[in-house]
Amino acid sequence: MPWHVSILCSPLQAHLVETTSKVPGYALRQLFEATKKITAEIVPKETIRVIISESLKLLNCDRISLFVYDKRIEMLVLNASNLEHPIRVRPGQGISGNVFRTKQSVNIADCYSDARFDQSFDAATGYVTRNLLAIPIVDFDGSCLGVIEAINKLGDGGKGFGQVDEILLGNLADQVSVALHNAEFYRAAIVTSERANALLQMLQSLTQGLGAQSLIFSVATHASTLVHADRCTVFLVDDRAGELISHTTDSAQEIRIPKTVGIAGECATENKLIVIDDAYEDARFDPEFDQRSGYRTHSIIAVPVKRPAAKDKACAVIQMINKKEFDDEIGKFDEEDVQVLETYAMFVATQLAQSTLVTRATRQRRIQNGQRARCWTASVRLRLFTGWACHCGKDSSKARCTFACEGGF
Repeated sequence: MPWHVSILCSPLQAHLVETTSKVPGYALRQLFEATKKITAEIVPKETIRVIISESLKLLNCDRISLFVYDKRIEMLVLNASNLEHPIRVRPGQGISGNVFRTKQSVNIADCYSDARFDQSFDAATGYVTRNLLAIPIVDFDGSCLGVIEAINKLGDGGKGFGQVDEILLGNLADQVSVALHNAEFYRAAIVTSERANALLQMLQSLTQGLGAQSLIFSVATHASTLVHADRCTVFLVDDRAGELISHTTDSAQEIRIPKTVGIAGECATENKLIVIDDAYEDARFDPEFDQRSGYRTHSIIAVPVKRPAAKDKACAVIQMINKKEFDDEIGKFDEEDVQVLETYAMFVATQLAQSTLVTRATRQRRIQNGQRARCWTASVRLRLFTGWACHCGKDSSKARCTFACEGGF
């Protein structure tokens, strides 16, 4: 038996001593079996799946809804037996939100006669919620981790959930708290491991002498892995041209934008971190790309990569879009993501500052300026020595001007 089961079953057993006479023996056996299965899981998705499936059997009900509070987004995330993807609920919204805030159980025999019940879900799906039992999932320190709901008792003759159901689900909720803690520890360990591996791979790639485009692609790929972002763009700052230059991770096409434009531009110009939870609520966000591509931008983080020799100036910007949670939903970038990306930016600063993309762009600009200067000089010489003006719209003059430019006159 795992350590967390053997240690944390004793409070359950002690609590059940008081209610043994009220709970049938077969129900107690089911409760202990459900407890073993639930606390034996540590993978987040599997833990939630087992909690729901075991609760359905234990309570003999039609549906189970598990609301888990996510501190990062300050929302209750609903995982239900009839849902393919989680739904998010605000604390205080509906019965589950009130149970979360008050930490008080609720047993409703007739939901439609209770003013707290939100009928909108039933109206949208056609499902009829007759009765429900909602139990808060309270941690050992008294904080509420979420709410577990049993919906529509089966074989009850229309009476709803009874006292035995309250005892069973109440004790199961204690073990659900343990299981959720274990799953969170596992998730944190996986994230730490993935970030360590990404940093190691990044350091190895930086020693391989990557080309300019490969360097940007490598930096963007590892940055996405570090914070589980859906998309990443690395912009190099070209101060002389007043531009930001980059290639996206999903396209080889070069991107050039004015240095003062958009969120990345502000990050580069002011050399400051920018974190946005909802892009469409921020006036700096330009939704034009979303409108053209059909993509939906939610959360954004832009981190300046500071020049090694001048910390008050940025040589690049790492911009991440849409934080991906473990349930594949889009979340917000948190303080931990900020710390990881700022550390990452320090690692890659030297390589990005020396990127040949900027030096190549500077060289091309010098060549173009030189060609313009030679063309202007040739035009002046034509005027002086032949009396002809250089009007590029006329064929004869254009021929002489082209000859002069290409000849270096």
